[in-house]
Amino acid sequence: MTAPRTRARDLPTGFWWLWLAVLVTWTGRFVVPFMTLFLTRDAGLTTSQAGLIVAGYGGGVVVSTLGGGVLCDLVGRRRTLLGSMLLSAVAMGVIPSFTHPAATAGLLFVFGLVNGAAQPAITALVTDLVAPAHRRTAFAYKYWAVNLGYAIGPLLAGFIAERAFEYLFYAQAGVLVIAAAIVLGGVRDPYTPPGLGGRARRADRAVDTGSLGEVLRDRVFLTFVAGMFVYSVVYVQSTVSLPVTMLDEGFTSQQYGLLLTLNGVLLCALGIPSASLVARWRREAILAVALCVTAVGVGLQAFATSWAWYAVAVGVWTLGEMGAHPAAQSIAADMSHRRARGRYLGVYALAFSTATMVAPLVGGGVIQYLGSAALWLGCAAACVLIAAFLTATARSREDRVARSEGADGAQDTDEPDGARPVDETVQKAR
Repeated sequence: MTAPRTRARDLPTGFWWLWLAVLVTWTGRFVVPFMTLFLTRDAGLTTSQAGLIVAGYGGGVVVSTLGGGVLCDLVGRRRTLLGSMLLSAVAMGVIPSFTHPAATAGLLFVFGLVNGAAQPAITALVTDLVAPAHRRTAFAYKYWAVNLGYAIGPLLAGFIAERAFEYLFYAQAGVLVIAAAIVLGGVRDPYTPPGLGGRARRADRAVDTGSLGEVLRDRVFLTFVAGMFVYSVVYVQSTVSLPVTMLDEGFTSQQYGLLLTLNGVLLCALGIPSASLVARWRREAILAVALCVTAVGVGLQAFATSWAWYAVAVGVWTLGEMGAHPAAQSIAADMSHRRARGRYLGVYALAFSTATMVAPLVGGGVIQYLGSAALWLGCAAACVLIAAFLTATARSREDRVARSEGADGAQDTDEPDGARPVDETVQKAR
């Protein structure tokens, strides 16, 4: 069964302003990738001390992805996103003023605590702004913006850090303010939270506003999140275990960096063409195939004996990444309903945030006791099992998506005259 092809002009203007804000934000993610270097080289800490401090940032993100999802439903997606960006900018601007490690650790935790809220807010805005038929392509464009920004950002960060490392903090703060200005000027939130919006307030009282408990009781959604959590643990190994493996085998950090560059170039060059190609098939089928392709890629790393072999392996699992991430995110978005969308997408984002903390423990433990080959073969087996599991449960998710779209359509038609209308492009698409 083929889906209608999505063209750039099928996506509303508000989406493209949001897309630009995402690109700017990821281009300016200067600090965290270089934070360990700063703490060990400039602050004089040991590697383990620096690791604990940076882990504080990850802990803050875990909390804020879930909290940000709740705020999206209570105060609105746009307000949550703007608050996250501006408070993150303040935290970035303050950190260089404190030199004590404890203060740095606390401020990094605060930064993570406000920064992670942007993830569910952006995903919820994309879902609300874009009609269901075009969401998969919209998420592919968003993922492309993330990778394009991530490819450019480290180059700029290296240039800035050579002058003075503290400039990275001020530069990222400035970028966050610019992104917030783009959202403020170009993105309108089509969702009216309960308790806001004049006559819409009375109408919203009659609508199920949802709760976090509702999401946590949703077995269909949670089984999907569980599967994607395991995939995320595998995915994060490319940044936490792959460099360790390669250095142990005699490769240099520069050679590992070239692999990351290869990954970024492929994602930027093939992301949009591949999205147009795979949009013709069922998302569930694309996700299962992408997971199997990822299994082949990570499995090849168990037998790599040269940089060229690693490059082939990275190229293969990059193709899997290209198909898996946009498909999975659009499935999660479509399973949510408008009044609890932030909570649903907050729980979904929590899977990846938690994986970033769990993956180093899993990868390090397996490498230490069983060896790197066992890690990569285990990751390959995990991807195949996830693909089989998600294929077996696909029908229940597709039924849920159909029900969620019908419920959202009913809510839109019942919206009172005093409420803010849904984006015109979305109304026409519906």
